[in-house]
Amino acid sequence: MKPRIRSVSLCKYAKVANELGIDPLRMFRQVGLDHSCLSSPDLMVPEAAFAQLLEASSAQAGQASLGLLMGSHWRLSDFGPISLLLQHQASLSSMLKTFKDYDHMISTTVGTEVVTQGRYSIIQLNLDTERENPGRHPVELGITALMSLCRYQLGKHWSPASIHFSHSAPGSTLNHRRVLGSEIVFGSDFDGIVVSNEDLEAVDADHDSLMEGHARSLMESHAPRPMARSLEQQVRSTLQSLLPHGRHSIAHVAGALGYTARSLQRHLETQNTSFQETLDAVRSQAALRALQNPQLSVSEAAAQAGFAENSSFTRWFSKHFQQSPSSWRQQNLSRRLS
Repeated sequence: MKPRIRSVSLCKYAKVANELGIDPLRMFRQVGLDHSCLSSPDLMVPEAAFAQLLEASSAQAGQASLGLLMGSHWRLSDFGPISLLLQHQASLSSMLKTFKDYDHMISTTVGTEVVTQGRYSIIQLNLDTERENPGRHPVELGITALMSLCRYQLGKHWSPASIHFSHSAPGSTLNHRRVLGSEIVFGSDFDGIVVSNEDLEAVDADHDSLMEGHARSLMESHAPRPMARSLEQQVRSTLQSLLPHGRHSIAHVAGALGYTARSLQRHLETQNTSFQETLDAVRSQAALRALQNPQLSVSEAAAQAGFAENSSFTRWFSKHFQQSPSSWRQQNLSRRLS
C-alpha cells in the first residue's frame, strides 16, 4: 500500500494557503487530490500527493515554509482519537511511547524514536516515504506537530535544548524562530528535538492513573491498535535513529528492540531479508540524502551514513553505486542545475 496520512493535514493546509493568498482547491486539483477530503479530518490520503502539494504551493508563495506554518496551528486534538489517551499521560516519556504505539492511526510514514545520550535525549522523527528525501515541508510539519505534543505536556512556554533539521536553512528563518522559539540547527545529521532527561521523565503532579486507564480501555475497545509494523520496518526505523550516532551494529539494534543479535537475524530471515540488507538500504537513503545537500561535506555525509572514516564510506558507496560519493554528488548537482 502506498504511504498515506490523515486528511487533518489538508485541513491545516487549506487554512494556511488562504492566509498566503493561495487557492487551496485549485492546488488540490493540480496534484490530483479530491477537495472532499476537507469534509473529515480522519480520511486517509496519499502522502506523495500531499508532499507535492506542499512543494508546489511553497514555490507559488515565494518558498514559504508551509509545513512549519501548518504545524503552528496544530493542537492535541489534531492527532485524532489517540489524543483522548495522550492527554492522560503521566510524563512526556509515556506520552511519546503511547504516540509510537498508535502512530499508524496518524500516518503510515511517521516513526519516532527516543535516543538517550548522557543527560539529554533526542526525540527523533523518521519519515519513511518512498522518496530518497521526504522533503523539507513534511519534516517541518512533523517536528512542529511533535513540539505541540511536548508543549501540551510541559507547558506552552516550554523550550527544548535544541531543534534539529537535516535539510539546509531556508532563505528566511524568522518564522522558525517565532514558531519554535529555541536554538535551531539546520544541516544536522538528524531531524528531531533534543530534551533534557529531567523534562522527559518529569511526572505531572495532576496525573490521574484511573483516567488514563479509562481512556486506554476506551481506545482499545473502539479503536484497536493497527496491525503492528513488520520487524523489518521496526529495524529500519531504529537504524534511522541510531545510524548518525554510530550505534548501528546488530547488537545495538537487537537490544533496542528486545532481541538477541542471533534471534533478530533469524526473524528477519523469515521475512526474506537480513540485517545487512536492511542496514544497506537505510545507509543508501541516508547517504544520498546527505550528498544532495551541498552544505554538507563528504565527511559529514559519511557520518550520517554511519561511517567513521571516509575511506570506508567511499568503498561501500562505490560498491553499491558504481562511482565515488564525490562523482555521484557532482553528477546529481549538475542535473539539478541544468
